[in-house]
Amino acid sequence: MALDARILLVDDEVRLLEPLSMALEDMGCYVKTAPGPDEAMRCAREDTFQIAFVDNFLGPMRGIDLMQQMAKLDPGLDFVIMTGNPDIDLAVESLKTGAADFIRKPFRIEEMLRSIDYVRRKKALEQQRQEVMAGLELKIKEKTEELELMHFSVLASLSRAVETKDPWTYGHSKRVSGHCRLIATRLGFDEFSIENIGAAALLHDIGKIGISDAILSKKGDLSDEERSVIRSHAQKGVDILSPLKQFEALLPAILHHHENYDGSGYPAGLAGEDIPLCARIIAVADAYDSMLSNRPYRSASDQAAATAELIACSGSQFDGRLVHDFVQALRAGKLDK
Repeated sequence: MALDARILLVDDEVRLLEPLSMALEDMGCYVKTAPGPDEAMRCAREDTFQIAFVDNFLGPMRGIDLMQQMAKLDPGLDFVIMTGNPDIDLAVESLKTGAADFIRKPFRIEEMLRSIDYVRRKKALEQQRQEVMAGLELKIKEKTEELELMHFSVLASLSRAVETKDPWTYGHSKRVSGHCRLIATRLGFDEFSIENIGAAALLHDIGKIGISDAILSKKGDLSDEERSVIRSHAQKGVDILSPLKQFEALLPAILHHHENYDGSGYPAGLAGEDIPLCARIIAVADAYDSMLSNRPYRSASDQAAATAELIACSGSQFDGRLVHDFVQALRAGKLDK
């Protein structure tokens, strides 16, 4: 029977190494021997093995300790601890420390062969387990991504439903999302962060789904109570999204996109750098697109007027650095107009 295994024998009883080595070689194994820790480490550095049989008493070093050092050189190497003075505590420690098997000396070659077979079957089962787990993880990841896409699709549909309620703002969230992605790209955001701000911008007005059409489409001045209802849409958006963990990172931008840089905004009256960066970006893109859109209470501005208004409000309503970057991108023709 050809074993075709690569074996390292480590034992300071040199008289045992030669007969064991010869017997294993006769059965088709590749065998190297080491009479001590230094030789064993050299073999592990210079060659590759599948199984190392290591005596647990190697002069000043225990085989268990040597096994741990060798495992750092080759994490895929399996170990069998050999000892002439076995006890249950040593066996348990060996297995806990990473040994695949434990055999008692003296032993016959048949016992070593059984140990080799056991270790190889154990290795094969572990590889199968890892493959199954990897497959399960992949399926879970795919299912999670599928659910995220489904949730996002539903929420994007809700966002469009808001705009269907209010025809004056049709396409607004999509345009704001596009503006924010390009601003974030200009600022050097990574791909994940760009996707996040794009999603937050797309959903920034989702809270308006719970606001009366009469208030959203009112042509005259809003009463204080109606203005308060409109302002509640930021918190309502968070309330809608917060049960969905995958959208947790979007919530600060959605909640605070109406904060003003000077602290005069809502809902928390945050100012300056205390306002989340994504919320500050959405505030600029949102205001710009709003000014270019017809509303019940006013006609649309042109690009020059909207740009001038952004610049005029830098440092008060908006983060001046973001307005500068936005205007530069707009003038370079890189933003949707």
